[in-house]
Amino acid sequence: MNQNIEIEYKNLLTESEYAGLYKTLNFAEYNSFVQENIYFDTKDFSLKQKRLALRIRIKDQQAEMTLKSPHKGHLLETNHMLQLDEARTLIKNRTLKPEGKIAEVLTSYDIDLTLPIQVFAQLKTKRVEKAEKNSLIVLDKSWYADQVDYELEVESSTAAEGTELFEQLLKELHIPKRETPNKIARAFAALNIEY
Repeated sequence: MNQNIEIEYKNLLTESEYAGLYKTLNFAEYNSFVQENIYFDTKDFSLKQKRLALRIRIKDQQAEMTLKSPHKGHLLETNHMLQLDEARTLIKNRTLKPEGKIAEVLTSYDIDLTLPIQVFAQLKTKRVEKAEKNSLIVLDKSWYADQVDYELEVESSTAAEGTELFEQLLKELHIPKRETPNKIARAFAALNIEY
C-alpha cells in the first residue's frame, strides 16, 4: 500500500495531433503497452459526489486498486497491489469491498462502506511513455463504450517543471489547449452518466 501526489497535465488530441506527436517525439523507439481501467462507485455515485475515483488497473499481468482523492489542487493516489486472479474475480463479480488504507480514505470522506461498490465503466488504453528531464511524456489512445480518444499527459515531480514542459509541447506543435476531463469522467460520459 502506498500513497503519492499525482502532478499531471492533460490535453485531448485529434488523431492527427496524436500521430504528429508520436512522430516528432520519436515514440516509435519506445515500447507501448495496454492497460485496462475498471471504474467503481456506489449505486448512488457517492464517490463521484465527493470527487473520488476508484479503479482497478491491469497491465503487464499485474493488478492494482487505486483511489484518487483531491489534494491541494492535484490528486492523492492511494494504491493497493492485487493478485491478478483476485482482480479478475472482483471485476467478474462486478463488486468490491475496499480494505486497508483505501477504506480509511473512503471513510474519511464519509463513504458508507456497507454500500455495494460496483463496476460502472471500463476503459482500455494503449500507452507509450518517454522520460524527459524530471517528467514523463505519455501518449494514450483509449477505447471505451463506442468511442476512441487520444490524449497527451505530462507527469512531473514538480508543478513548475510539469507546466513548463506541457506548455512547451503544446506551443511547439501548435496544439490548442483543450479542457480535458479525466478518463473516468470520459468513460462515464460515454455511458450518459454525468461525472
